[in-house]
Amino acid sequence: MFTKLKTFMVVAGGIVSLVTAYSAGYYQAKETEELKNARSQIATLQSVVQEFKAKQKSDALALSELRVAESASRNELDRMRQQLSSIERMSGANANRELNRCLRGRIETQELAERLARSVKFCAENHR
Repeated sequence: MFTKLKTFMVVAGGIVSLVTAYSAGYYQAKETEELKNARSQIATLQSVVQEFKAKQKSDALALSELRVAESASRNELDRMRQQLSSIERMSGANANRELNRCLRGRIETQELAERLARSVKFCAENHR
């Protein structure tokens, strides 16, 4: 009886260890598969993060270039406004010069006309 009992216990122990080893291997294989999937997802996410970092750098560079262009445009606009203001002052001064020249010419013409009229009157009175 001891032999059958020992044999049964050895067989039962073998079965239990076989079942334990099988379940341990099964769970380890399952965890290994999950680990592979997790690593694959991590790799995918890391590549997505790298793409977003590259896009962020590109956007930051484009924004920087846009700010430089905006600043240059603002400076050019200020320069053009100053130039326009200068041209307006000069045209106003030129118009005033022209007006003054015309007024001087008119005054000189009137003075000459008055002299001529006095000369004609003098000649008319004194040279008859």
